[in-house]
Amino acid sequence: MITRRPVRDDLERIVAWYLATAFGRWEGPGVRPYYADPARVGRFAVDLDAVAARDPDALFQVLVTLAAYQSRRDVDIMAIQRAMPARKAAAMTSSRRLQVLVENSPCRNLRDASTFDRACDVRRDFARNRATCDTRPRTACHVKDATSAIGRMGDLGKTPTSAWLHLGPSGLARWFADACAADRDPHARAVAMVQRVAAIYRIGVKLASMFVSALSVPELGIGVAAWSPELDGSRIIVVDTNVGHAIRSWRRGRGADTYAAHARWFVAAANEINLSLLGAGLPRSSPRFVQQAVYVFRSRSNRIAHGDTCADAPCVGCPSPLCPFRGTWAASEIRPDRANHRRMDREPSSLPPRDATRGRQS
Repeated sequence: MITRRPVRDDLERIVAWYLATAFGRWEGPGVRPYYADPARVGRFAVDLDAVAARDPDALFQVLVTLAAYQSRRDVDIMAIQRAMPARKAAAMTSSRRLQVLVENSPCRNLRDASTFDRACDVRRDFARNRATCDTRPRTACHVKDATSAIGRMGDLGKTPTSAWLHLGPSGLARWFADACAADRDPHARAVAMVQRVAAIYRIGVKLASMFVSALSVPELGIGVAAWSPELDGSRIIVVDTNVGHAIRSWRRGRGADTYAAHARWFVAAANEINLSLLGAGLPRSSPRFVQQAVYVFRSRSNRIAHGDTCADAPCVGCPSPLCPFRGTWAASEIRPDRANHRRMDREPSSLPPRDATRGRQS
């Protein structure tokens, strides 16, 4: 695929903005990832040393924590996780605790993953401000407790239990070993892992892609790429609302309007961006890194949460018409020399050595 030059230019400018403004400051090397930061996600925060050691319990906790990030703003979901008491959080994020709860449950729907995903009808009863189901409405249940604790999206409390039933006692270690045994190509292994994780209740391709790439794309510098180099998720992208809006704008209505079509188009377009020319230490190609830059650039709420002063008045040097703050202020209010927008033609950013990208804050 040969991308139109304006699209390549737009992507390059957005990546340059990301390197100058966010990478290594808001996220990435030297910054604790949100899913490991108690100040942001409370008791859902995972131990990065355990993730680096490929501990199955820690990887399960990452999976459950990331699975909650759907349909609402990240800052809203973080607030829910941050406010949750330790006991309720453990009943969702601890694979050992879930095993006990599942094995001790009298509900027939908890016997296997297929039955649970299909037959469990736990949901929020908003009128009574509680969770209920039709199978055993009067029976106390950890799935009902999780649904009530989350307090949103009716049946999302099913996801942790579904994850445990799909994975079994061996957890993600077995799935990782299966992926490595089935294919010799690290890219194909990552794709296979996405497909398997996506089958868990309410996760799907987008969240599975976010989870697998977080553990298999070291150049992101977000947390620990514990599954690299055996798995390479650099060609797996996450098409959320913000990224999808950008892709539709660039494609101008051409082609199928599906997740898979948007993902294929973006991978091909991003593959033409030579990242090694934009940032020292970056690989030549990583569509996932380019996608992360687009996501951060397009996310208005996250930029405001990080104190991006473009929320007050966008600068003359805005890298793309896709900026979420475009049109917010009149032209007379635009200021040309904004401190938070470094020059895009500066020297390429320098990344720390690979062993410094484990997400620890100094």
